[in-house]
Amino acid sequence: MRGGREHAWKRAALLLAAGAAAAGGCAWAVQGKLTTAWYEVPLPAGLEGLDGVKIAQISDVHSADLERPLGAALAAAAPDLIVMTGDLVNREDRELSRALSLARMAAETAPAFFAPGNHEGDNPCWPELRDRLEEAGVQVLEDRAVLWSLRGEGVNLMGLWDVTHDPLGWAHAQAALPERVRALRREGALNVLLSHRPSLLEEYGAGGADVVFCGHAHGGQVRLPLAGPVFAPDEGLFPKHTAGVYQAGETRMVVSRGLGNGTPYPRLWNGPELVVVTMKRAGT
Repeated sequence: MRGGREHAWKRAALLLAAGAAAAGGCAWAVQGKLTTAWYEVPLPAGLEGLDGVKIAQISDVHSADLERPLGAALAAAAPDLIVMTGDLVNREDRELSRALSLARMAAETAPAFFAPGNHEGDNPCWPELRDRLEEAGVQVLEDRAVLWSLRGEGVNLMGLWDVTHDPLGWAHAQAALPERVRALRREGALNVLLSHRPSLLEEYGAGGADVVFCGHAHGGQVRLPLAGPVFAPDEGLFPKHTAGVYQAGETRMVVSRGLGNGTPYPRLWNGPELVVVTMKRAGT
């Protein structure tokens, strides 16, 4: 079932990308310059000490050669924390040095935390990559949480394995997701969840996360002027959750368009981005 959907996504993306490129008819559609997207997310009551804290998100690098511009963007943003939400490499990658160099640079900028995506789950080099990420100073969160002290407040950083990692299948993983989040939550702290897929917003909300960082959708791969995102792997045509901030109850989900590609089809009108979220005291 999942394999059929994956093939359908690839066929649809190819046709849509080719059509958009033909319609655009010019190179400016392939936007390669890195930009920074800034968002504000309200803090839960009682955590006012975290007002102004900045969390930078790195997602879906797919081994792209972006360390220099990303390093400059991170230096300009001066984040307090960095979260990395999967697909740092491609599933077929065996040479990991470029990805590890980028991760080391991030960890030297601010405390950095990583949750794996579907490409890490499919890559037989994941155990090696995980260990070398830890050696580079990045804390890897595989269904675990780390409590970080910041400005006298607790930030509980929770990371989930991608749902495709569940041996019982997608449906079981989706049903179990709220309880997995609840098991990692910590009362009295800002509960920050790193999870690769944005299509599971309702489950993240049911689990009680305060703010969730996701990637995976690549901004819809093609973002047509005026029409918006065209396709995402889980949500299909004209997907709902591809970039920006979304809400389910008291949970905010931040979705990055990502930095790399990981498919043979071009990103059109959809350049790479670093996301920076500023946590704000309610009412400001």
